Amino acid sequence: MSTLYSTTAIILSRRDFRESDRWYTALTPEYGKIEFVARGGHKSLAKLTPHLEMIAEVELLLVHGRQYQIIAGVERHHSFFGLHEHLNQLTLAHNALHLVDVATKPMERDPVLYELLQDWLEFLCATESISNERAGFLLGSFMLKLMDVCGYRPELKLCLSCHKLIEPQNYHWHALRGGVVCHSCSLANQQAWFSARSISDDTLKLIRFALREPFSSQTRPHLKGEHIESFHEVLESFIISHFPIIPSVSLRTACAV
Repeated sequence: MSTLYSTTAIILSRRDFRESDRWYTALTPEYGKIEFVARGGHKSLAKLTPHLEMIAEVELLLVHGRQYQIIAGVERHHSFFGLHEHLNQLTLAHNALHLVDVATKPMERDPVLYELLQDWLEFLCATESISNERAGFLLGSFMLKLMDVCGYRPELKLCLSCHKLIEPQNYHWHALRGGVVCHSCSLANQQAWFSARSISDDTLKLIRFALREPFSSQTRPHLKGEHIESFHEVLESFIISHFPIIPSVSLRTACAV
């Protein structure tokens, strides 16, 4: 017997399915990530498709079919129209949707993640001007917060080995173990920490700031080229080491618009 239900959602991705259908993934506060099919969604006159293509918060009416869920209706609740007025904001929004899609598994409820995505889209709508350099930093900030919600929060204050507070210029970054290790511990057990790499105090401060502060504060710090480059290198090594699926493009490439 088919079961009909409704849920609020933000569409994450879509792809063509069979000859004329489309397959969608969406994030919901009640069920986590869900997947469903829009019958005839690939056709130019499909009635539901326009509501599913635009970045928006929608109310979905879904039916549990024998093999997969099928959409029966959709109503747009909130459209983030401000995104479409600025290319960098639109690019950041699409990249964030992709990151959430590859970071999550279906049917794992996480209202905190849904709220994070809502806050991100609202922030982008309210921000008028974002440079390419700032966009790269902002996407890195979103990535850090996303990984924190998903259970991969990096340790940025205490040594991963001795658990003491790290001192300035006396530590290394270890992507696989997810944090910093003090210089003494890395020397004491070089085999365990051989892949640890040096990073500057300024880079570490930037990572802490990006993880700790709300998006509304992320436009304030001055960004130097060498610091943002190191910031991206550290984050991308962290992503490669812990992300369930490596994103299709790097953080830097994603914002090169």
